[in-house]
Amino acid sequence: MSEIKVLRSQVKKYIDKASDKELELVYHLFEATDKSDWWDDIIQSQKDAIDTGIKQINNGEGVPHKDVMKKYNTWLKK
Repeated sequence: MSEIKVLRSQVKKYIDKASDKELELVYHLFEATDKSDWWDDIIQSQKDAIDTGIKQINNGEGVPHKDVMKKYNTWLKK
């Protein structure tokens, strides 16, 4: 039996034993890979903004998530 056939057989066994939640997750995984990449669906100005943000983070210009959460958690409790 080929390696792919063995793999397909093993995956089928996992699916047959999967809980509803696990099966739903697997479905969404396959569904997501069947669609086009969201990057291909956005306009150039959005791509440029994302690229700018990545460059800023790489240059140390970003604010760590934990610092933002600390600031706004304090603000929201007022």
